[in-house]
Amino acid sequence: MRLLIAGATGLIGKHLVAALLVRGDEVRFLTSDHNKKNSLDGAQGFYWDPKNHFCPKEALDGVSVVINLAGASVSLPWTKKHKNEILQSRLDTAKTLKLALKHQDQKVHYVGASGISGYASSYSLNYNDQDQTFGSGFLAEVVRQWETATHKGHSKNVTTAAVRTGLVLAREGGVLPQILRPIKLGMGAVLGSGKQYQSWIHIDDLVQAYLWIIDNEFSGNINAVAPTSVTQEKMTQVLAQHLRRKLWLPAVPAWALRFMLGERSSLVLDSHWVMPEILMQAKFDFKFGNIRQAVSDLLK
Repeated sequence: MRLLIAGATGLIGKHLVAALLVRGDEVRFLTSDHNKKNSLDGAQGFYWDPKNHFCPKEALDGVSVVINLAGASVSLPWTKKHKNEILQSRLDTAKTLKLALKHQDQKVHYVGASGISGYASSYSLNYNDQDQTFGSGFLAEVVRQWETATHKGHSKNVTTAAVRTGLVLAREGGVLPQILRPIKLGMGAVLGSGKQYQSWIHIDDLVQAYLWIIDNEFSGNINAVAPTSVTQEKMTQVLAQHLRRKLWLPAVPAWALRFMLGERSSLVLDSHWVMPEILMQAKFDFKFGNIRQAVSDLLK
């Protein structure tokens, strides 16, 4: 299988490229940095310029799967400039690939990253893959437009999938090092009430989910999360116990987080209880189905 990946040099991309190469797939990737065209051993890089909607035709030659993982980090301060960058980086890459695919005659499976932050924050509702309950707030609007860009306006030969991803737990990046830092310093604390649900997934399971999606030519929306969500308080406690650190500080009140972080406080205060119903019904093998398994593996 020949695949083209945008965002291949990011956290998820590097793991996915490695897994594809191990099983013998041919991987091509797009980069907006000329110096990174040879940065992934075993994969062929091509320069592209999504801001100007440029994608080289030769990058798509013979490609049957396109995976779009590209997008500016939501951890950037949410200034007007950065919020525009977070949204436009996703829309520009999707549009660039969509325009490039219009010139393809062969059948192509387009798989776009998405996020569970599109779901409305709730302490009581749990969401399955088919739910379209978009929240109000910046991230929910980003996801709504992101998924529209993923699914709409393609040629008839293109099938599409949106991977609604939870908190990705990995050793070398993502949210885990950020959560661990204050705990290691003895400054760990519950955030807000601590009752907000956090739906997460181990990086290895996420990679296998992507392989399942492309191998089964899945189309539509799919939740990429572990089958057991945890509260923010529970996740903090599990991490602290594994590191043998005590949580002696009082919980950080929600009002204080809103004062310090502003609108971006939704990243830690919103509650998303999400179920990977499609993967569960397909008997997908989650290697790390609960948070203790995942933490033991990642922090060993």
